[in-house]
Amino acid sequence: MLLRPLLITCFVLPAVADIYKHVDKDGQVTYSNIPIKGAKRMELDPLPPNSVPAPRSGQSRAANNPTPGNFPRVDSATQKNRDEGRRQILQDEMASEQKLLTESRQRLTAAPQDAKLRDKTLFHEKNIETLQKEIARVQ
Repeated sequence: MLLRPLLITCFVLPAVADIYKHVDKDGQVTYSNIPIKGAKRMELDPLPPNSVPAPRSGQSRAANNPTPGNFPRVDSATQKNRDEGRRQILQDEMASEQKLLTESRQRLTAAPQDAKLRDKTLFHEKNIETLQKEIARVQ
């Protein structure tokens, strides 16, 4: 009985997922692990075997992986400028998504049975939710 689990673990291969990038006629970019008609498979370098896993809830990445002593330091003013630039990029993206959501909702009002419009509206709503979370992280 012990032999079967042992044999199975010997033949387990690392998990690999292809990533596809699709740009629709409106310029909307979608990344997925599911191939979509017209999507292009992305060539990504594999992660190094000693890469650090994402921190568990309540843990910071710094706690898992302390900064090496010879790592270049960034002064607080430079970091503040970088954070402000990132925040501006995210806010610009948020404004763009909100505009697209408004347009999508208007189209959906005119054609409430259109499943593609419903999906597109939901897509923009999720993008806005994700951007709000990301903006909240930039301090």
